[in-house]
Amino acid sequence: MLEELTARGGAILVHDIGGTAGTKVRGVLRAMLAILTGGKQRDRAYLSVPGQAGVWLFVPLVLLMRLRGIVHVIHHHSFRPINLGPARNMRMLVAAGGAFQRHVLLSTNMKDRFAGLYLAGHDYRAITLSNAYLFGPLLTNTLRPSRPITLGHMSVLTPEKGVAYLLDVFAVLAARGHEWRLVIAGPCADPLLRDALTAAVAGYCGRVEYRGAIDGDEKERFFADVDLFVLPTTLIDEAEPLVMLEAYGRGIDVVANDTGCIRDRIRTLANLLTRDREADATLIEAVIGAAARDWATNRQACVDHAGAIKVLADAEAAAFFPQLLA
Repeated sequence: MLEELTARGGAILVHDIGGTAGTKVRGVLRAMLAILTGGKQRDRAYLSVPGQAGVWLFVPLVLLMRLRGIVHVIHHHSFRPINLGPARNMRMLVAAGGAFQRHVLLSTNMKDRFAGLYLAGHDYRAITLSNAYLFGPLLTNTLRPSRPITLGHMSVLTPEKGVAYLLDVFAVLAARGHEWRLVIAGPCADPLLRDALTAAVAGYCGRVEYRGAIDGDEKERFFADVDLFVLPTTLIDEAEPLVMLEAYGRGIDVVANDTGCIRDRIRTLANLLTRDREADATLIEAVIGAAARDWATNRQACVDHAGAIKVLADAEAAAFFPQLLA
C-alpha cells in the first residue's frame, strides 16, 4: 500500500506504530506529537488497525486527528471485531473519529456487517477494497502436469488454521483407497502440530510432504505441485486470505471454511467445507472428480474467477485512491 500511494504521487510521512507493546506505545505517542505540532486540516491519514487489544492505542490517535480536522481512513484486515462484535474498543474507536473517519473493508459482506455493528446510519463512511487489487491471474498454461492427485495447504501453521483437521480428512481419503498426496507449507511454532506433521510424513511413506516456510521460487513450486487448495481455517481474525487469491490466479481450485470473506471469494458455494470429516472428504472427492474430467477447463475457470475478482477490486481501487489522495 505504501508503494501504491507513493506511485500515485502522494507526499507521504510514515509513522511506524508496529512491533512489541512498548514500541507500539512509543510509536503512537510519536505520531500524536507529529500531528499535534505539524498536522494540517488538508492532511489525510491512512491507518491499518490491529485486530486485537492494540485497537485501544488508536483511540487517542484518531481523537487527536478529529480535533485537528484530519480525515483518516482505517483499513481493516481482521474479522475479529465482527465475529466478536460489537466490541467495546472498536465502538470507542469509531466514536472517537466521528465524521472525520472512514473505514475500508475487504468485501461487501464484511463492509455491511461492520457498518451494521458500528456505523448505525452512517454507512457512507465504509467502502470496500479487496486485497485482489494487488493480485491478478498468473497462469498462462492450463495444461496439468502428469502426477498423482495432490492436495495442498499453505499458511502460518497454527491449530486455528485447521492443519490437524486437514490431516484427519486426508486420513479418511486414504482409508477410502485414494493414493493421493498432500503438501503442506508454512512456518510452524506449535510443538503438538509439528509432532502431528512429523508423524504424518512418516506414516504415509512419502505421500505427505511438509516443506516448512517457503517464499519466492519455492512458493511457485508449491502451487505448481498442487491440484486443490484446502483451507479449513477457524481463525477468528480470518478475513480475505491472500493465499486463496494466489491459488485461483494459478489455476488451482479452493475448498475452504465459511468464515470471514471466504464466502465472497470462493468460486462456488458448493466448495465450502462443513467441518465434518466424512462430509468434507466426500466434497473433496467431488471437486477433484469434476476437475479431473477436464483439467484444462477447470484450471481456466479458476483463472477466470481470479480475473473477475481483480476487475471488481480494480474498480474499488479507482474509487478509493482518489478519495484518499484528494
